Amino acid sequence: MNGNERNLTGRIFLNASQSHAGSVTYEEETEKYVALKRRSPYQILVVSDDPDNCMALTVILEREGWNTLCTSRVSECRELLSLNRFDLAFCDRRLRDGSYLDVLAITHTLKYHLPLVVTSRQADWDQYLEALRHGAFELIVSPPQGSDVLWALTQADRRHYLKE
Repeated sequence: MNGNERNLTGRIFLNASQSHAGSVTYEEETEKYVALKRRSPYQILVVSDDPDNCMALTVILEREGWNTLCTSRVSECRELLSLNRFDLAFCDRRLRDGSYLDVLAITHTLKYHLPLVVTSRQADWDQYLEALRHGAFELIVSPPQGSDVLWALTQADRRHYLKE
């Protein structure tokens, strides 16, 4: 079994609102992902002031056929969200001019339901719970692994956050 073919029940950061009980196999997740990909492309916003994180997310998402737009500032994020419709966003926990909390505040101000995946270099359980309490959809470690990004997309689709 290679690194991609592992049982996905070993994830540290399972969304607390997930009601799916029991183990999820790689084959089940792959089947869901293939169904998700058929409905693509989604519009995905990446908010990151780390060029490596932005590049990694953009490469992973665009390789899979999704459209991405990357910004490094909260002020630019506000403008992009007011002018465009996004299906999902990835945002660094901390930015030079703010944090993911500012991005969440913008979405609330605009009355814009946008699942937000927080990325953090020092992701731990406390940060994960904090992000969920503030309204984030998920938290993943950065720089992101392709499997974590695709898992987050699959979970967003499973919970019907992504439009068809």
